[in-house]
Amino acid sequence: MDYHSIHGYDRASFDVPGTHRLPTVSASQALDELDNNASTHVSTGIEDLDRSLIANITADSQDTTKGGVQRGQVTEIWGPPGAGKTALGLQLTANALCDGDAVVWVDCFQVLQHDRLRAVTNATKARRNSQINSALDASESQEGDSSRFYHYSCFTLPHLVALVSRPTAKLIPNNCSLMVISSLSALVNSALPKSHDGKATSKSHKGPSPSAKRTQALLSIVNALHKLAATRNCAVVVLSQCATKMHSERGATLTAAVNASVWDQGISTRLVMFRDWAWQENNLTSVFLAGLQKLDGKACQEVVENVVAFKVELDGVSQVPYEALQTFELARHKRKLGQTELEVPDSEDDEDYGWADEDEAAMPAPPPQWQGSEDLILGQDIGQSEEENSEQEEPVTDDESIMK
Repeated sequence: MDYHSIHGYDRASFDVPGTHRLPTVSASQALDELDNNASTHVSTGIEDLDRSLIANITADSQDTTKGGVQRGQVTEIWGPPGAGKTALGLQLTANALCDGDAVVWVDCFQVLQHDRLRAVTNATKARRNSQINSALDASESQEGDSSRFYHYSCFTLPHLVALVSRPTAKLIPNNCSLMVISSLSALVNSALPKSHDGKATSKSHKGPSPSAKRTQALLSIVNALHKLAATRNCAVVVLSQCATKMHSERGATLTAAVNASVWDQGISTRLVMFRDWAWQENNLTSVFLAGLQKLDGKACQEVVENVVAFKVELDGVSQVPYEALQTFELARHKRKLGQTELEVPDSEDDEDYGWADEDEAAMPAPPPQWQGSEDLILGQDIGQSEEENSEQEEPVTDDESIMK
């Protein structure tokens, strides 16, 4: 008579075999993966953005198609509503599915629209097939994609922690190359709101303060995501919202909704997304912009680097030509009035200095007020981007503040 026949087997242990150790990789396999960059990255569909996401890239390198989001790391994509975060996540999913890998999508605030994902995937496959001059059966390809796409809805924080902390082979397959967690910040801020007075502690209640609980939860989540990305060799992409942060000198600026130090240290790569508007032939047009803030665990020297412009359409995202100025002349030196050879107008003069009434009629209409323009972002068809409505720490009221 042994121990198990008397006491039975331990059913209370939540350890899953194979999740506490890194996968064993042979030397030949490691060298093959280094030579083939496509197996270590997931393409975003934007060539310049893929190139900027490659760490330690040389200036004379011409390989711009094998970059993208690094596998085995945690990448955060944050920005205001309507900036294209979900569209970029869908494009990443479509590229991973077209590569023959499995994808896990986790909803934390809004349910994913499968019709939109299907349209982006079909368009991505059509572009690839046109490049290689091959034709595939559409029905067979859709069935294969649906079998490799795993969709979960975790609208409570314990459900998400349980999914990422102890994943099974059925929940997250071994051939998974991408895991997208949508609106994680809304779930964290709802379950563990940020304390505005972190130093104040209640003497009547024992135990950790709400601020300490939030820090412990963030540390546990980011460690679980790192462990999941390393053991499964998949890219974990977190789509986060933004919040308004007040500064005494610079005023209000936009920041990530989850901006704790333990969270920032756990994020390997961070992308920020925003939009800009311009008048073209009396029409209001928008452009989506994505910039790099952190790469491979190292923060960029500037606040935002390698800004790339793209557009969001029904069939995915695509890059648009964009030429950024090398230097911005923010402040010019003032010249003396004698050097300008200009005449100072008399305030009592009624002259218009060549300004006619027909000139005012020929001017285009002024752009809309940016103050409180979230209704414009979410309720119009200007950008054709469908983003989640987030519950932020403070309402975002100035879209131009992200450019600061």
